[in-house]
Amino acid sequence: MTEAELEIMETLWVRGEPICLGELLDVFNARTNKGWKKQTLNTFLFKMQQKNLVRAVEGARFKKYLPAVTREAYLEEVSKAFLDRNYGGSFAKMLTTLNGGAKPDEKEIAALRQVLRRWEEE
Repeated sequence: MTEAELEIMETLWVRGEPICLGELLDVFNARTNKGWKKQTLNTFLFKMQQKNLVRAVEGARFKKYLPAVTREAYLEEVSKAFLDRNYGGSFAKMLTTLNGGAKPDEKEIAALRQVLRRWEEE
């Protein structure tokens, strides 16, 4: 997803319900200060529909747009891709790198153990 597409998705996720192009444009421009025109947003929405990021549904007068993917699903996907690309899919390698190779203190180890227990229970 491009940065512009992510900004559009964030606008749709925050909205939480289908929105027509004109209203989406107003909300999007207010959020981002981009000053886009309808045609620019419409072009992005068309491409995003082809990528199955956005769906269009028929409204009373106009099409309404809504996200086809949840924010959580998107974050899971990009997080997994990041982990795979940079750390060979190893969560442990990522944690070691993030901590600069230093051993975590007892408080951090206890917090990690709690997370692991919750994952084992799921």
